[in-house]
Amino acid sequence: MPEGSVKPDTMRFRELIDDIDKGVLKIPEFQRKFDWDLERTLRLLDSIAKRYPIGAFLLWDTDEVFGSLRNIGEIDLPQVAEGKDVCYVLDGQQRITSLYAAAKGATIGKQCYEVFCDLDADPLRDEVFTSERTSPRSQVSLETLLSDHAHEITPKLAPKRRVRFGEVRDAFREYLFPVVRVRNQPLEAVCKMFERVNTGGMELTVFDIMVAKTWTPSFNLREKWENLRLEFDRRGYGALKPIAVLQSAAACLHGGVRQGHIMDIGRDELGPGWGHVTACMRLAIDFLRQALAVPGTHFLSYPAVVPVLAYFFHENGRSAPSKAQRERLEEYFWRCGFTERYGSNPSSTIAEDLARVKRIVSLADETVPVAEPVYPEYVAGTRLRTGSAYCRALLAVMGYQRPVDLQSGTEIILDNSNLSRSNSRHYHHIFPKKWLARNQYADNVNSIANIMLVPEKTNLQIGAKPPVEYMDAYARAAGGQWEKWLRTHFITKRAATAMMEGDFEAFLRHRGSAIARAANRHMGLSAADVKRMQKEKEWEDEED
Repeated sequence: MPEGSVKPDTMRFRELIDDIDKGVLKIPEFQRKFDWDLERTLRLLDSIAKRYPIGAFLLWDTDEVFGSLRNIGEIDLPQVAEGKDVCYVLDGQQRITSLYAAAKGATIGKQCYEVFCDLDADPLRDEVFTSERTSPRSQVSLETLLSDHAHEITPKLAPKRRVRFGEVRDAFREYLFPVVRVRNQPLEAVCKMFERVNTGGMELTVFDIMVAKTWTPSFNLREKWENLRLEFDRRGYGALKPIAVLQSAAACLHGGVRQGHIMDIGRDELGPGWGHVTACMRLAIDFLRQALAVPGTHFLSYPAVVPVLAYFFHENGRSAPSKAQRERLEEYFWRCGFTERYGSNPSSTIAEDLARVKRIVSLADETVPVAEPVYPEYVAGTRLRTGSAYCRALLAVMGYQRPVDLQSGTEIILDNSNLSRSNSRHYHHIFPKKWLARNQYADNVNSIANIMLVPEKTNLQIGAKPPVEYMDAYARAAGGQWEKWLRTHFITKRAATAMMEGDFEAFLRHRGSAIARAANRHMGLSAADVKRMQKEKEWEDEED
């Protein structure tokens, strides 16, 4: 590669438009969307007509072809000609897009950018350009003003307007846009440069860089991801971030998930490997939904488990796990949530877990270490905060129980995106907040042990009634199924008695114990394990 350089240059208006028309000047995929309104475009054109400075463009000349916009509005732009260098806009895309759209009278979104020069406007006091054609005799379109057929227009104009037409036309034809050209610089260096000069403070993500780096005429990572995200959304996993697919790809293709592994993926790998990577991700999501009853990301402690599970299916030849493998994977999942495993330095932790997955595939003894079990008081002390990994792990335990609607006994459908919000109507306070306030209970009002998953309609019907009022009516209607239905919500006989007696603290204690037992069981901890760990904790506390 020739030596890199950064040099000042200039560019005329016609050259700018022609380079876009030829497919030489491109707006890279990592640029933000065009968001200038028509008013800003009119002011920009007015500045050029009055020969005011409008700022420099930063352009990157390279012989590498990366992802770029294929059209501006409804105007299709050609691909880069084979064997030709390409010039990418690093800074100035809003201005350049505005100028091109106005020169072509293009429509972007619902906005038409056909603009007109008012030849009667006072250049010292008035705006020269307008979007409304109110006087055909005194107004000409910018497209006409810049065309090669201006000589056909000027004879029809009044003398003063003919002079003004020539002045504005010359201003556009002679205007020299200041340009800084970057030549023969690697993509990573150019992206850093883009971040520095971008006036909007836009920081490029590794996904933005990979979109540009892996683009081919038949593969656009951004489009592929958007289609995949829509598919995942139908399965309850549409909230996954683009990094999930990049980590899955890096794990499957390069055996690691750090940024270096991701950046090493070439365009000759990602396109051909996309089908395999996404198939592994689908299997991972199916495993979460079916084996672990995690209906969506709202009950997922850490999205990082998706690339790890995708890697399992990669290593397992995309085959379903055996009974022994499944048990180990389930234990891994629950321990990740309750140990808050990915709370810090997730890339290093995922790297460890990829090695762990390989051992699970070969059925070697493998487990995520657990320092302590889930204690009942931890459950009672955990507030409903859907942004908390520990809280989501507890919600996943509650979802795994397949809770039923206490009015009908039908299983509650949980794959609803509203569950991602702590104030969702699907989270019902068994002891209502108002009742607790009236009875002077200040602590643990929003405890997860006081939360029950219900249909939105049921929550609205119950309102602020205490459980002794609404539960009694449900119990009579349920008959002999009542205790069974309550158990799907971890409301044991003791918890039910405390609930009906209005004993909030006893209710939290008994229901918290039932949820904790289930959580520990999911983690593969027996009652004996929990007792032993509790003893060890007591000894440590005594020593302190």
